[in-house]
Amino acid sequence: TAPLPAPDDRYPGVSLAGGASLAIARGSGRKEAAWQLVEFLSEPAQQAAFYRLTGDLPARRTAWVDEGLASQPHARAFWIQLQSVHSTPKIPEWERIAGKISQYSEAAVRGDMTLDRALAALDRDVDNVLEKRRWLMGAAGR
Repeated sequence: TAPLPAPDDRYPGVSLAGGASLAIARGSGRKEAAWQLVEFLSEPAQQAAFYRLTGDLPARRTAWVDEGLASQPHARAFWIQLQSVHSTPKIPEWERIAGKISQYSEAAVRGDMTLDRALAALDRDVDNVLEKRRWLMGAAGR
């Protein structure tokens, strides 16, 4: 395991935040209790305990320090990568775009498409997904 490469001289490359999220439903009848649970589960000690139980790496950097994960050889690459995490684009179309990225990445890896064909198809499909957004943004600016 190694950190992601970068297309330039910077190291490591950027990765996108992912994984599971904790959320409270808008219609929840127990929002305060739900918020307390979210706060509890987000504590470094709870994230470290969850790691010990499941092997899932913590999202909170302080949990890595508390658990000593940052210095463990098998987790080191993930710790390095955690320093270069960015949030995903904050646009409603992101889930569709992420699905297209997965679709064409898998096709290229499996050999169903050449890399050039997969990238061209991804570019075309993402352009189509974003076409309505560009139109709306242009209409809003008029």
